[in-house]
Amino acid sequence: MYKIILLSLIFLLPGFSSSQETEPVASGNPFATIYANFHRGITGSARDEAAFALERGYIGYEHYFSPEFYGKINVDVGSPDDLSPFSKIRRYAYFKNAFVRYTKRQLQVEFGLISLKQFGLQEKIWERRYLMKTIADEHRLGSSADLGVNFNYNFSEILSGDLTIMNGEGYTSLQMDDIFKYSLATTLKLPENLITRMGYDLMHNEITESTIFLFSSFDFRSKWNIAGELIFRQNYGWKEQHDILGISVYGKYNLNSKYQLFARYDKIGSNILEGEVNPWHLSDDGTAVVAGLQYSPLKNIKFALNYHDWYPFASNIEGGGFIYLDLELKM
Repeated sequence: MYKIILLSLIFLLPGFSSSQETEPVASGNPFATIYANFHRGITGSARDEAAFALERGYIGYEHYFSPEFYGKINVDVGSPDDLSPFSKIRRYAYFKNAFVRYTKRQLQVEFGLISLKQFGLQEKIWERRYLMKTIADEHRLGSSADLGVNFNYNFSEILSGDLTIMNGEGYTSLQMDDIFKYSLATTLKLPENLITRMGYDLMHNEITESTIFLFSSFDFRSKWNIAGELIFRQNYGWKEQHDILGISVYGKYNLNSKYQLFARYDKIGSNILEGEVNPWHLSDDGTAVVAGLQYSPLKNIKFALNYHDWYPFASNIEGGGFIYLDLELKM
């Protein structure tokens, strides 16, 4: 890890020394975000479930030290990721972000507990993190934030590339070994309303766990958008030939400035190992459907009336459909 720190300082020190020549006016902003919902099961195994839920809260502060330096601290307050019926009562707090960013011309460097660009782009276009994570985050094929360093370089207005070196275990885990994840990706914006991002990451521990990801989004005159994502992981959990393929397609249509229709389809599946009959990940394989209407009375308030359903591939597992009323509040 000391090599990562040294490499980051090489980039940061020149800009730091030059910034001492002037004293730009610094500014900062506190922020908070809340995700809440009411849901009611209507089909399958979900029929008897109904509840109000406060799913997650973010509290943080961002600070602009100068045109080159920016810092952010963001605390994620949510429920533990377990199956206990009491898990929604308890609340755990994690640092979701705690990093410094240095920007100079075409180069941007982030160091600390950073948000990963792969998830940031998808969540920005999906727009509904408050009701469902993106497919990789939803099925633990990666984490939206991690400890590490990211180098991003804008080769032109349409092409950028980035290299990320990170712990690889997400922001809720503390890694004490010398195993890191390395990710290389590129983003292409051509034309302006078409965005494509592709990349590859790997993490080696006796054998190599690797992931290929591809994302593309097309926006038409800010009226409607359609996006698709593919993610393929080999040797999941460093188990040889244990592979997972995820596909997600979603779209939206703006009825007017306040109302928006949206829909999403996910599919997650795994391979069949030699000598086996069923896929190794069968109990968690299946398809998900989400569709609904979003209402935004003000810029920082969103409501979504929507339908969720999960169709498992395993014949002995019953899926369930829910009606949700979700809320996102930003302050």
